[in-house]
Amino acid sequence: MKRRIIGLLLIMIIFFVPNTIRASSNDSILILVDELSFDLIKDLALEKYSIGLVNYKTRPPYYKENLLLSINTGRKLSLKEFKNKNAKIEYLGDVLKKEKVSYIGGRTEKILVANSKGEVDYELDEINYDLDWLIENTDYLLKKSNILLVSYDFKGEDKRVDILKKYLENYSDRNIIILPEGVAKVDRNLLNKFLVPIIYINGKDSGILTSQSTRREGLITLEDISVHIKSIYGIDYKNTVGKPFEFIKAENPMERIRDIFTDTMNLLILATVFHGLIYFTQFIFSIRLLKYRKIDNWVYGLYSSMAASIPISIVLGVFNLQKNILLYLLICILLSYGTVKFFIIKKLDLIKALSFLIYGLISLGVLFYPKIIYNSFIGFNNLVYGARFYGLNNGIMGVFLISSILIYFSSIEGINRNGYKKILGLFIFTLNMLVLSARFGANTGGFITSIVLFGLMVYYIFSLGKNIINKYIILFLLVIGIFTVNMLFDYSNTSNSHAIEFLYRIKKNGLWEFMTIVSFKAKELFKLTIVPPFSIILASQVLILRKMKDYILENIKLKSKTFIVLITAIVGLLLNDTGPITFIYMMFFFIFDLTNERKYINMID
Repeated sequence: MKRRIIGLLLIMIIFFVPNTIRASSNDSILILVDELSFDLIKDLALEKYSIGLVNYKTRPPYYKENLLLSINTGRKLSLKEFKNKNAKIEYLGDVLKKEKVSYIGGRTEKILVANSKGEVDYELDEINYDLDWLIENTDYLLKKSNILLVSYDFKGEDKRVDILKKYLENYSDRNIIILPEGVAKVDRNLLNKFLVPIIYINGKDSGILTSQSTRREGLITLEDISVHIKSIYGIDYKNTVGKPFEFIKAENPMERIRDIFTDTMNLLILATVFHGLIYFTQFIFSIRLLKYRKIDNWVYGLYSSMAASIPISIVLGVFNLQKNILLYLLICILLSYGTVKFFIIKKLDLIKALSFLIYGLISLGVLFYPKIIYNSFIGFNNLVYGARFYGLNNGIMGVFLISSILIYFSSIEGINRNGYKKILGLFIFTLNMLVLSARFGANTGGFITSIVLFGLMVYYIFSLGKNIINKYIILFLLVIGIFTVNMLFDYSNTSNSHAIEFLYRIKKNGLWEFMTIVSFKAKELFKLTIVPPFSIILASQVLILRKMKDYILENIKLKSKTFIVLITAIVGLLLNDTGPITFIYMMFFFIFDLTNERKYINMID
């Protein structure tokens, strides 16, 4: 009898206890604040929380509505594209229709969780900065819905910070995401207009955020936010651009994320300085050559040192010297100059030695320890402005490919047996594809460029002159096969590259998606090609090659090498939205190689 009574009581508890108690862990509260500086986060004095950095850059123009819609849908699109009726875009309000969404705040901010019509299920279009009022209305709305957005403005008032602190303590067992509308004034500067911290609370995890979208400690993408919210309610995310949050334990999350932020900004400064120095060096070189028809020793020394700074920066990536900008600059410049002097004293072929050093360091770094690549100015992925978080950027991709070409052509001069030359060529240009594949370098444009280079080198190495049609067909099928294998590996990865995500979206949205992406990439490519300093450097490099035309054409081997370099560089330029950077770095080293030819040096003198 007692067992029956206990059983009946349990059934009554299950059926009559309110849903909000049983399912409180499934409640999600999004808090959109006017700003979120590191000092403000410290003032909130949170106990268990995770923190990460997000790049808020969307498609231009950079309006607030555009940002909120991008977070809502997990898609970076312009306002015009959001309004396109052909686009099949998933809005949180539609996807979470069963769970219901609600909102406290003004009129505009609700689009962060709204449906395609800009509506939410329940809303209070005002907010009272009173703790009791906030708790009362939060409880009321969470009885009706599982997802609540609160628009909360600090406006620099300490009282509001204290209210939010107590509010968070009250709901510490719920899923809470705190995100700002933009970069806080104290963190905003000329270099940082998009990188912001966000906070995630779920009552159990404490550390720093990451995701399969970035594969970087302390960093998530804008697209990850809506995907994580959906994942809480069991909604599939396999074919989405973003991925759910993951957590890395840290004793002091704030201190760790500040270190990551500082390192990122320092590397951005160092990358800007060194890229600027390399472009400046190329410009000075072109003026001295084109106008005065001579290369001064100081210009040659500067050019050599800038070329040497690339492998040196990769080596310095082991020691995390980016924490001190001045020390990094001093050591990198001195070691670059010292390396060049050492090679000259030892009477080594400078371009050959540097190419071997660069190629070896990049290959080993990508395959075994990518962190040294990311900590170098040449391998730094611009986390503040760009969309690439891992793998090889287009600058280092160009350096890697040109160094492979220069290594091969300089090495075969001392090899008499054709068989050894063929083995060396196949090894180098197959390794290129491995390093740039989805598994390692994760640069789709670079991988396709490496396939083109592989095809060109196979044609050159094996002298495909006879039965050319059949050999072209075999070569074409080989290239297609290599590309297909790479895409299959990419598809099977936990985190897919931009190429696979692009195919997913084309499958879903059809021609509209294809045209949207291609149009955007083409505009970015055109913009980067015509704006200084890129346009100036590109023009100067073309003029230098034009001046060297007669010298190149009189040497059959040099003519073949030039053809291979130019085709590879042009393909790299056209396949990537930052392709001009690939072209510039390939030409930077190729022109350096040409000036090291004794014949041509004598011709200038």
